[in-house]
Amino acid sequence: MIGITPRLHREIAFAALVAAIFFMLGSAASAGERAIALDPPRLAQAPEPLCFCWSDGRKIAEGASACIRTTQGRRLAQCGRVINMMSWEISENPCPDS
Repeated sequence: MIGITPRLHREIAFAALVAAIFFMLGSAASAGERAIALDPPRLAQAPEPLCFCWSDGRKIAEGASACIRTTQGRRLAQCGRVINMMSWEISENPCPDS
């Protein structure tokens, strides 16, 4: 009977480890299986703007216009950036009636 030397024991353990890794990789990534998404799926719509203003509880993208309440009544305003802050640039034009 052949005795198992420490070196043979390490080689057997290493071979078993390599076989286990290949088995896990092969079984987890079969060609017929669907991929698992790491991030939640994104909508097919345009991405949400990074910079925006708020108006009546809605996000308004930078550069877009909206009717906002002012002390002079509802006015047409454009969402813009002042240095590093988002701000409304209010025009003298009242909101169109709809």
